[in-house]
Amino acid sequence: MNETTQDPFVLRRYLVLAVKNLRRRPVRTGLTVAGVALAVTVAVSLGGFMLGYRGAIDKSINMLGYQVMIMAKGCPYEAATMMLKGGTGLLYLPGETYQQVKSDPDIESITPIFIGVAEKQASSIRDEGAASNFTVISGIDVPSFLIMKPWLGFKKGPGYADGRWFTPGSKNEVVLGFEAAEYEQRKVGDSFYASITPAGKPNPVMHQFTVVGVLERTGTQDDGTVFLPIDATREYFNRPNQLTILGIKLKEFSSFRLREFETRWLKLPEVQVVGLQQVKNTLVNLVATAQTMIAAVAAIAVIVALIGVVNTILMSVYERTAEIGIMKALGARRGSIFQLIWLETLMVCFAGALAGSAMAVIAAGLVEQAIKALADLGLSGSIVQITPALVGYTVLVAVVLGFFAGLYPAWRASSMRPIEAIGKGG
Repeated sequence: MNETTQDPFVLRRYLVLAVKNLRRRPVRTGLTVAGVALAVTVAVSLGGFMLGYRGAIDKSINMLGYQVMIMAKGCPYEAATMMLKGGTGLLYLPGETYQQVKSDPDIESITPIFIGVAEKQASSIRDEGAASNFTVISGIDVPSFLIMKPWLGFKKGPGYADGRWFTPGSKNEVVLGFEAAEYEQRKVGDSFYASITPAGKPNPVMHQFTVVGVLERTGTQDDGTVFLPIDATREYFNRPNQLTILGIKLKEFSSFRLREFETRWLKLPEVQVVGLQQVKNTLVNLVATAQTMIAAVAAIAVIVALIGVVNTILMSVYERTAEIGIMKALGARRGSIFQLIWLETLMVCFAGALAGSAMAVIAAGLVEQAIKALADLGLSGSIVQITPALVGYTVLVAVVLGFFAGLYPAWRASSMRPIEAIGKGG
């Protein structure tokens, strides 16, 4: 083994010899590769979650259509989730706030929204028994709402033809978001039932609505929403002079303009002005602690995997002490032994990185379902995004770590004296 590895034929011989050495102990090698693969799976999944979550936030915020929201004072986390999916602990603004704010000279467009939570009465074929669940009812002013969201369109095809928004003055017409319609198995012309508890009343009242349209999928919070005319919604919830949100698009959206706008309208009692960037930061902070903990687990998994790799290669060197001594006695240079052992380490890490990346890609759907089951993040669409760049970067990092993990075993093997090695191994 006096040749240099710059010769491709010599490198090929090194690779073949390294593979043969690793195959001598297939169980041990397989377990070591599995350890690396598990650590890489965790790392890739975590990276995919970080990428996907931030992407989902950006998409959901951008698809809101407005840049600023005026709402009743409350917890900023509740403000963020309300902005995306309606929230649960709803607070309401006095209706006159809309009349006061809409005359602001910096406003390009404004839309009032009333959000309520209604109970469904086992109307879907997917409902089990007499069980009931809840749905978000969004009362909107259609003209101003469509200015904010011009991309909204109605689903086409059999059963969805002639989809439309409400007729003026209607009270019993609803438009369903894509997922709401899919879950309820409803089409245009079908009935939709919901029980609404009016404010100040002890008992809910059952209402029957007619589905007049089903929206195309948007990948946002609108997919799971049931839309009603705003005046009818406020009447059903017995809050005729109240609003939940004022969605606002400014003529010039900048930090300076937003600060000026906030200063003007924070004078109103019980009102908070929430900007787009503030909502993004709030949602990121919601999972920052969880991400840190998962990153710590991933780091521990990587360290354990590297210890396993070093241990495996050291055991291999120990078992092959006599063999290495004979190789050096026959003229193998110290550098050749070093490169052979080092190459075995890199191959274990590379194989583990490829297997772990493949596992992460295959299990991405399961990881996403598990995360959504554990925590309601208030986002629609995919929150785990595994990209080729992420996989490539992770494989590269695994190989670089293998580079360092293999230094000590390779140095130890290359430092053996031929006579002593043959004696110990024999």
